[in-house]
Amino acid sequence: MKNLNDMHRANQVKWNASAQNWAENADSRGLWRRCSNEPELVLDKVILEHLHDIVGKEVCVLGSGDNEVVFAIAGMGAKVTSVDISKKQLDVASERAKDLGLDIHFVQGDVTHLDVLNDESFDIVFTGGHVAVWVSDLMQYYSEASRILKPEGLFIIDEYHPFRRVWKESETELQVEMSYFKRGPFTYAQSDNVLYPEKGELVSYEFHWTVADFMNAVIKNGCRILEVHEFGEKAESWEGAPMNGLPHCLVIISRKQ
Repeated sequence: MKNLNDMHRANQVKWNASAQNWAENADSRGLWRRCSNEPELVLDKVILEHLHDIVGKEVCVLGSGDNEVVFAIAGMGAKVTSVDISKKQLDVASERAKDLGLDIHFVQGDVTHLDVLNDESFDIVFTGGHVAVWVSDLMQYYSEASRILKPEGLFIIDEYHPFRRVWKESETELQVEMSYFKRGPFTYAQSDNVLYPEKGELVSYEFHWTVADFMNAVIKNGCRILEVHEFGEKAESWEGAPMNGLPHCLVIISRKQ
C-alpha cells in the first residue's frame, strides 16, 4: 500500500498476523452471525437512532476490523463500503459476508490516505471501536472522513473512552500509569494475541487521544457536532484494571457543513 508511514506499516503487519486470533475471538462471541439481523448487539441505541432511515444509503465504515458493525449496517439495508488497513482482516470479513448473504464492498486502505475513495461519495461515515489508538495523525484521519462525506452527511464516531487508557495493570486498585495528556507513540513488541498479549516479535505503535482531541478534530474538519455521549461502565477482563464506574464508550455524532 502507498502512503503508509513506518508506524502504520508496523501496525498493518501486526493486524495481518493477528487476524486469525481476532477471528477466533469473534467466533467465541458469535455476534457476527447475528448482528445483521440484530444490530443492537453491536450498535448502541444512541447510534441506532441516527441510522433508522438508511435503506439504500451509501455508508463507509473506517477501520472495520471484525466487521460486525459493517454487517449490522448492511443488514439494515445500507450500501456499505468496509475499509481496513489489514488485508487478512478483510479476507475473513469477505468470507463471512458471503455466509451471511451480504453484498459489501471491501477496500484495503489506511484511514489517513483514502485516495481510492472519491470526494463526497457517502451519506454516512462511521468509525470507532478501537481504531484511533492505531492512528498517528487524528486530524488527517478525520480530514479524510470528512472529505469522502457528502455535504450534510453524518459522521459518527464510537470510540473506546480515552479515560480507560491511563491505568496500571492491577486486579484490586486503580493507579495511574501515565498522564492522560501523553499521546504517544507508545511502542510495544508483543504476540499475535491482541486481547491478552504476551511479549513477542510483533512491533506496534499506539496513540492515546483525549476527548478534546476527538472533538477538535471533528470541528476543525468542517463538521458540526450534534451530540456527544459517554456510556457503559463495566470493566472487561482484558482491560487489566478494575475500571467499573468509568465511561467505556465515547460517541460523537456530527454533520458535515
